[in-house]
Amino acid sequence: MVALPFQRPLGLLALIAVAVFVILYLRRPKPQEKVIPSLMFVIKDSKRARQYSFFQKLMANLLFLLQLLSILGLSLVAAAPFAKLKYDVTLENTVIILDVSASMQAKEKGVSRFDMALRQAKKSLSGRNSIIMAENAPLIALENENNKIALDVLSKIKPRATTTNLGDALLLAKDILGEKPGRIVVISDFLATEGPDIEVVGAALSSEDKIVDFVDVSNNAKNVGITRLEVTKYNTKVYVKNFNNEAKQVTIKIVKDSKAITQTKVTIAPKSVENFVFDTPAGISKVELEPKDDLEADDTAYIATPQKIKNSVLLITNQRSSNLELALEAAKDIELNVVNPPVLTINTRKERIEPYKHDIVIVYKINNVNKRDGIVPGTFEDIEEYADKGGNVIIAAQDDSKEIGTRGLLAVELKNKIDKPTKVCVDTINQITKQFEKERCFTTTSSYFGAEAKKGTITFASADDNAPLIVYGEKKKGKIAYYGILDDISDFKTLPSYPIFWNLLINFMVGTEDIKDFNHKTGKIVTINEQKVKTPSSTLTTSKLLMDGVGIYEFDNKKVAVNLLDEKESDVNLPSKIQE
Repeated sequence: MVALPFQRPLGLLALIAVAVFVILYLRRPKPQEKVIPSLMFVIKDSKRARQYSFFQKLMANLLFLLQLLSILGLSLVAAAPFAKLKYDVTLENTVIILDVSASMQAKEKGVSRFDMALRQAKKSLSGRNSIIMAENAPLIALENENNKIALDVLSKIKPRATTTNLGDALLLAKDILGEKPGRIVVISDFLATEGPDIEVVGAALSSEDKIVDFVDVSNNAKNVGITRLEVTKYNTKVYVKNFNNEAKQVTIKIVKDSKAITQTKVTIAPKSVENFVFDTPAGISKVELEPKDDLEADDTAYIATPQKIKNSVLLITNQRSSNLELALEAAKDIELNVVNPPVLTINTRKERIEPYKHDIVIVYKINNVNKRDGIVPGTFEDIEEYADKGGNVIIAAQDDSKEIGTRGLLAVELKNKIDKPTKVCVDTINQITKQFEKERCFTTTSSYFGAEAKKGTITFASADDNAPLIVYGEKKKGKIAYYGILDDISDFKTLPSYPIFWNLLINFMVGTEDIKDFNHKTGKIVTINEQKVKTPSSTLTTSKLLMDGVGIYEFDNKKVAVNLLDEKESDVNLPSKIQE
């Protein structure tokens, strides 16, 4: 037997009262003799006395027992006995770190790592529970709740398609526990691709009397996945890696509108990468690998482009086969229609067109009114109306520019023509003139117009005497530009930078969106105006969007493709770093 310890042993002195009580109880008074005058009275009551003698003795003994127990109880209270029992205080607070990264979707015999992780998480619940989802950035799913609520939350958590950051999740768990005793249970395959080293952080927490348990749910999954995607306006290159120890044959499909537009079959050597190049389809398309394997998150990659990849350009000119026309025809992202005044509704291919439904109109070397094949009176009124309503207009200088009534479409006020050689140098470095950053004076001309840029315009390039030669401005809802380099007497038209300049100027004025803004990796957080957003799995209203799933997101009136594209996360064959 193990004796009970006492906080106040001196309190046991109160047990002396037990001895005193017993002595007093045993001390009996001397019997006294008395004469009873009536024998009948004695006989009558003797029978009654015999009936109650048993109860009197019982009551006397019961009273003794109660008094004795009371004295013993008071004595023990005075001594304050206590007992030590085994109890794990860490069970009062539990923080579960649940890996929800892409690699947790890897399956073996139809069971995913995440399925096993959920089972382990449910077994680990105790006391007050907190749950952290370990993505590329940790997210708190639950804080300080009972088992019933924790089970309900766990049943709703799904694996994402991001990289893994277990180190920061551990630090967040430490903050949740604070000074409270508790334990942290990390359930993962331990393919940590981001953040601080988990073993270092775990050791630091253990030194602070925090219990950290690592539960490894890795399996023997096999994988061939898309690890990289290079999307441009014109073509896309996809990289596919075989992570297995044996060669794998896969079919790479390019799918648009649920139809395979091209496909190729390749055999990829062990631990090797193959790439495949194809023309970028307009709109939404995807790359698919077949057959599917143990990790499907990297078997598909989505591609998104702006609604319009090509800009429609109307070139109004009386010159046949100019350098400008050749430059515009060579651009892959331009749909060109060339018209020769006076008719603007029939292009040079004899096709009927709508002249003012183009993205941009360029007026270049035209014959003036009253000249043979000259511009029709009222044409510039129509072009001005087109610009006011949101159209884009570029007017190129020509020898008789001062005689042509271009109305308010010039971004400069023309002065006299100056016949002297001059360098043409960049005034402003931007997305149009960035190619001239190293050599700011990029061409020469022997003649040009003196001019003054209008208020509110931007001069991109000018002559030696600061006469503006390339000027950009706005006109009501539209945009206008003045191109003051006379191509016939300048070498600019023969330089490699000439078609690049025109392509950049057109894209800038039309406001062509960068295709990179339509294709992202998972884990990216974007801030938007609060709105309804359609994700690959649901619809939500938010102003801060976390892209943690592979697929198409719809917001800001555009569709954006999001893909895993992480070689480390796809390498599900790597052995776990944690030794159990």
